Formats: sequence, C-alpha cells, structure tokens
Amino acid sequence: MCFAFFSTFSQGLQKVKEKSKNPNRVFTYHVLENSQVKEGAAEIQYKGKLGFREKGQFSQGNRSGSWEFFDFDNNLIQKYNYTSKEFEYLQNFNAVKAVYILKDQELVKIETGAIPVLLGGDAKFLYFFANNIFYPHAAMSRGATGTVGVMVTITKEGEMIRPFIPKEGDKALDAEALRVVSLMPNDWIPLYLNGEATDCLVLFYLNFHMG
Repeated sequence: MCFAFFSTFSQGLQKVKEKSKNPNRVFTYHVLENSQVKEGAAEIQYKGKLGFREKGQFSQGNRSGSWEFFDFDNNLIQKYNYTSKEFEYLQNFNAVKAVYILKDQELVKIETGAIPVLLGGDAKFLYFFANNIFYPHAAMSRGATGTVGVMVTITKEGEMIRPFIPKEGDKALDAEALRVVSLMPNDWIPLYLNGEATDCLVLFYLNFHMG
C-alpha cells in the first residue's frame, strides 16, 4: 500500500491518495492539516474486472451524510445516508438468495423480502469474486464443475462471520468458495425486522465452470 500527499487547501485540508494492490483500490480523501483525521470529500475506485466506485464525505474521521455507490458501467446502484442510517436509493441486491433467522433453535426462512444489504451491492459482490476466485487445479484435473452454496452469518452489527457449506460437494470447489467468501469486506447493513437490527444467515451461490 502506498500514499501520496497533495497540496494544502485553504480550509486546512490536505488531499491524500492511498493505493492498495488487493483489492486494486485507489482511495482519495482529505485530512485535517497536520493530522490523520479524514474530513471532507472522498472517493474510492476499485480497478480491475468489473471495477466500481463509491463517493461521499467524511466528518471527524467517520463517513457522514449521503454516499453514492456506482457499478462498473457507472450507474448509480445505491445511495446510503450514514447520518440517518437509511437508504435514499437502493437497487435490488440479487447476490443473497435466501435469508434465515434462528428461532427456537430452528432456522426459519424470511419470506417478507427483507434482507441484509452489502454496501456496494452486486457490483462489490461480483468484483471480489471476479478478481479473487481461482479454479482449483485438483477440481480442474477431475473435470469437476458446479454451483457451491455458501452460508454466512450477518450480525446485527453488520459483520459477516462463520461461513460454511450447507451441502458439501467437491472438496476443492468447496474450499475455494469458502476462501473467496472470507475476503468479502464487512460493509453490511444488517437485516431489520420490525425496525430492529437482527442477526441472520444468508445463502450465496458461486458457479464453477470450465471454458
């Protein structure tokens, strides 16, 4: 990771450009002069396959106000207000195929359509898989293909934890699916039921096909 500092602005802000390789990200933001506290406009660009971006404002080191999230075609897909903690615009998030909660020691499927949402939506979800997934050599040598289902817990704090394979298949494909899911950032808005953040389990599918 590398940093570049630019000239100071009249309001005592200094522009910083931070680059990282995995993910291939360029994070441009401002800090208060002579400190590392983020303040003012910021933009994050994810480069590579299916690259996308997000932009908004920092206040006293924290994201504040409305942040906009754009897909690889530069279409607005989400607008989330960090101050009011509400979506002002939201496209369907299709990566989550099913949502469950634990009730009386049993998994109950949520049928209302309420789901936890990854900030960045399908664009961020697809980006991390497209840029990190590898077809395992062991599976390739056997000609193994298929779809792997992965379940994870999204906590009421918006953290993604405890990925597992609910229906095991090819061991190499299952292991790769778990590895890639573990790279997904904890940028989640949790499931809300009756206005209250709730722990839940979600199901993803990853497709492995040769050629």
